[in-house]
Amino acid sequence: MSTGIPQGRGIQLQEQGWTLRFTAMGRRLNESVELYCQLGFETLLEPAELDGEYISGAEGCESCIVTTLARTIYTRPRRAVDADESL
Repeated sequence: MSTGIPQGRGIQLQEQGWTLRFTAMGRRLNESVELYCQLGFETLLEPAELDGEYISGAEGCESCIVTTLARTIYTRPRRAVDADESL
């Protein structure tokens, strides 16, 4: 199953302590980012990218609104230094 994130980038983010959560757009994206921040997480949004196999034969998917607006949410625990600065 493809996550939509280029494999090399996903591995790089994991090595930096990021955890892939899910892909969303619009209100759900905004609410989720706000919630993760309230729970004490750093958040990172990456563009959602569809797997080439998934879009082959699906006319127009390369420029579909989902691929242009959707973002994949990554989180990691907020570092102590960052948490102290927000107080």
